[in-house]
Amino acid sequence: MTLDKLLNEIETRELEFKEKPNPALFKTLSAFANTNGGVVFIGVSDKKEITGYRCSNADLKELSDTIVNKLAIHPVIEPVKCEGKTLVRIEVKKSKAPVAYEGRYYTRVGNTTRMMDIEELKEFLISGIEWDSLTSQHGLADIDEETVRLFVRLAKSAGRLPAADEREPVAAILTRLGLMTGDQLTNGAFLLFGKKQDTYLSDAVLRIGRFKDGATIIGDRWIDGNLFHQLSDGEEALRNFINVRYEISGETPERKEHWDYPLPALREALMNALVHRDYFRKNEQIMIKIYDDEIWFHNPGGLPKGLSIEQLKAQPQSIPRNPLIARIFYLAGYIERYGSGIQRILTSFADAGLPEPEFRTDAWSLALTMRKDLFTEEYLAKLGLSERQLQAIPSLRKQGSVSKREYQDLVSVSPRTALSDLTTLINKGVLVRTGSGKSSRYALSTKPKKEQTGNT
Repeated sequence: MTLDKLLNEIETRELEFKEKPNPALFKTLSAFANTNGGVVFIGVSDKKEITGYRCSNADLKELSDTIVNKLAIHPVIEPVKCEGKTLVRIEVKKSKAPVAYEGRYYTRVGNTTRMMDIEELKEFLISGIEWDSLTSQHGLADIDEETVRLFVRLAKSAGRLPAADEREPVAAILTRLGLMTGDQLTNGAFLLFGKKQDTYLSDAVLRIGRFKDGATIIGDRWIDGNLFHQLSDGEEALRNFINVRYEISGETPERKEHWDYPLPALREALMNALVHRDYFRKNEQIMIKIYDDEIWFHNPGGLPKGLSIEQLKAQPQSIPRNPLIARIFYLAGYIERYGSGIQRILTSFADAGLPEPEFRTDAWSLALTMRKDLFTEEYLAKLGLSERQLQAIPSLRKQGSVSKREYQDLVSVSPRTALSDLTTLINKGVLVRTGSGKSSRYALSTKPKKEQTGNT
């Protein structure tokens, strides 16, 4: 793109125009260095008028020295011609270290420059650093040998370390796994196989609570220890806090268990939390809150940059925050395929005919809400629904929602009867309506089984 055309472009995340050097210029250069790099042209007014700027060798040297002194970076500075005038082009590369201007750090958001907050600066400082690979202050004496032997047996059973020998010295096993160099353990080694946690890892724990409502706690577990213990004890706590009913068919002497939630999905969610949490974050724990009608998982640390929930739903991808920990869980047979956790959870719920779990993420955390089936056969029977209405429930679970016309076709009724049926289901709290007019759709309610009303 020619300079003339470039000047017709709007300012972007990586492009800005300035009339002359000023504090705003240095803040922008700091932001470019802290983001993805960028280019500033000096000699262009806010109205995109070409004013030009002094470009003698002495002027360019003075500008370069000022930038170096104020920002400690060395951008490319060169004069360029446009409409018979000379501009100064300053190109800044992305910096590996944070760049400050007068003690403050700036970042680029869209076409604006703003100061980083504390969390953004912390994220920048540790980006590219893997917590589980850092050297631990613990030694081999702090490793639980039996947990290491257990891992080897699991990995052999899974067929992922067929030649491993659990009788081998622990130091040799950890070294071969990349968890120990010389006599130095990594953080990952201690978290995976440590004997006990201490103040050094006091936040690397699992909190599981059973709540009657938002304020009433009727059960609480604080689970510490290494990750193998946290996974085992966490699964036990989850099973103790949810309901199970038993079915005896008479065809076999064995009874069939029906849990409120698919146990494989709970295990997957728990493993994902333990493997992918941000262990740099202090004063936070993995939190699991269990209510009468839903379970809420909260994990410190959002998705890696460039990944979204929608992308992971569509296509498994893996950019593990803690690659050493992820590899050990994979070798142990706990993780079937990198990046497939979300899909496995969704599949488990779909197979069980339960509402699709909801994922929410931001820069600092990932939250997962699982809802159980509010509308069991026993509950629906109490509502006095017609055969037609009961017939529609399984399709609503599978499809998520229906239109009035789709309901007509599903149960073979007239438009008037369909509207009456849907209105009844809304008034009984089974359905909720979204949209209006011809775009209206009807979905199973995710609210607790209390009095609800609605209009069609």
